[in-house]
Amino acid sequence: MTRSDQEVRQLNYREINPSIHWARRQSVQKTPGMTRRLYDFEMMYVYDGEMIVHYPETGEKLRFLPGDLLFLHAAEPHCIEISSTEGARLIGIHFDFYNEFEISHELFMVVDEERVHADRFCLMPVGIDGERIYAARYEAVPDEIVGWMERISEEFTSEKPGFEMVCKGAMIVLLAALARLQPKPARSVPQAYQDALRSLTGEMSARMAFPWTVSLMAARLSVSEDHFIRLFKEQYGTTPSQYVRRLRHQEAKRCLRETDLKIERVGLLVGYEDLHHFSHAFKKWQGVSPREYRKMSSLL
Repeated sequence: MTRSDQEVRQLNYREINPSIHWARRQSVQKTPGMTRRLYDFEMMYVYDGEMIVHYPETGEKLRFLPGDLLFLHAAEPHCIEISSTEGARLIGIHFDFYNEFEISHELFMVVDEERVHADRFCLMPVGIDGERIYAARYEAVPDEIVGWMERISEEFTSEKPGFEMVCKGAMIVLLAALARLQPKPARSVPQAYQDALRSLTGEMSARMAFPWTVSLMAARLSVSEDHFIRLFKEQYGTTPSQYVRRLRHQEAKRCLRETDLKIERVGLLVGYEDLHHFSHAFKKWQGVSPREYRKMSSLL
């Protein structure tokens, strides 16, 4: 049997046995990117910024905004362009479905086109009629999916005993949740409002301590509060207030992991007026206090 006969495999969820090859948060500067292929699969979630993915074989271009998730299939040529001037913050996971790929000095996730190992492309799961199970783009994915991606990233980078099992279990849940997402209609927000919202969310990312009220944000677009909320939710799949809380929470986690700033100072930097309000909001979102989260992160 040739490898081309094995490139797809009808999906049976009982057979899924994923392995994680790489998982990281990353900040990427503006770049036109370059065309590449992967031996494995990759998910990439956009926290903030904008990216455009080009598919040279079809000429298709897909635009990804904050809240969107990219699903890259093995062996498919693509080019990831970071189009926003301020760059983008992302979280990415490289994986396979059937524990069939292992990184080595000779074989990395990205294909070296001068030395292609055609027999190492990971199998793509398909439906009963040969259709793809997973779409290339998911708009405004639920927070639970982002949470599973973050859990995988934290476990993978920690390499604590048993991290492979935790990653595998989280990946199975993540793949199931993603497969259940129903396709959403294309965004119908007028381009002028899309541009204004993108500018606004960029400023929100840069100035998290600013009191971003709905009335203030609506005034930036010169629309009523109700109309602004509808536009924002249609564009990003969440309310403006939820979006601000997510931004603040992600930045708070980064500061707690990567800096020695006092917890109260972290809260002030992301927009909470005192330690009590910050701790309450953080624990409600994360399930543990900022102090407990920092302690857990220091063990990774």
